[in-house]
Amino acid sequence: MKITKKTDIFNLLTQLEKILKQKPPQDEILKEVQMMKFKIRPVFGDISLLNFKDLQLIEALWGLGKIDDFFKKEISKISVREQETFFELLNQMREKLESQIKKINFRKPVTTSQAIEMEIFKEYPRKKN
Repeated sequence: MKITKKTDIFNLLTQLEKILKQKPPQDEILKEVQMMKFKIRPVFGDISLLNFKDLQLIEALWGLGKIDDFFKKEISKISVREQETFFELLNQMREKLESQIKKINFRKPVTTSQAIEMEIFKEYPRKKN
């Protein structure tokens, strides 16, 4: 009989929360976010009016990137039955960070109150077959 090591999703989530709480220095966070290859696509309005060096925005993007990396690394270690629960719990953490981004006022001080809508997504390298 083969013994398999069971991965506890709640231990994994505790590890992730620890990673997210122990943020590196600001300059390292900025470097990591740049390496995560987030892209911003304007949907409506002039995004040049925004200050993308806002610390709250950078920290939220860093957290989203860490969640994404953690998911990719750990999903294969979780049983198929528990994967949906794991995904839902990570999704809740992701939604919390996304709601923080929506609340950030990162407009430059002299801008008008023009409405702006944008997409923030992560670029992934294409797999070669």
